[in-house]
Amino acid sequence: MKLMLLKDKRAYSLTFWTVFFGFILIPIMALGIELGRYYYARAEIAKAADAAALAAAAEISQRVFQKTGDLQPTSRTWANAQTFASMNNGYLSQYGVHAVVTGITVDSGEDTVLVQVSANLDRLFPSVVPDVIVTENGFAEIRAFTR
Repeated sequence: MKLMLLKDKRAYSLTFWTVFFGFILIPIMALGIELGRYYYARAEIAKAADAAALAAAAEISQRVFQKTGDLQPTSRTWANAQTFASMNNGYLSQYGVHAVVTGITVDSGEDTVLVQVSANLDRLFPSVVPDVIVTENGFAEIRAFTR
């Protein structure tokens, strides 16, 4: 009886497909879903960075510009940029992921503002994935002042 089971090849197809689905197809599908989630989260952070840059450009100190001709960010610039970054981060904030303004750079020669926004995406992925920190840049042009 035992010898007949070893010679019988009818169940090999079922074994093959079980292994194929379990070890190849399902992990590839999971990877595709996680990559989609990652790129969507990056787009959300980029959207928050663009909104923060526009808010920061609106809060550049007009008084300092009129006296010195230099573009200077104020404390309200940082607060306004953070507020707008948070408001434009609706999808991620429902999962406990918050965008944080990490840098504001003003280019006086080009009259532009660069805002860096970062977020830690650990809550979106399984614990086996190491720290996933995304940083995106937002640019805005300052048009309210004339030289």
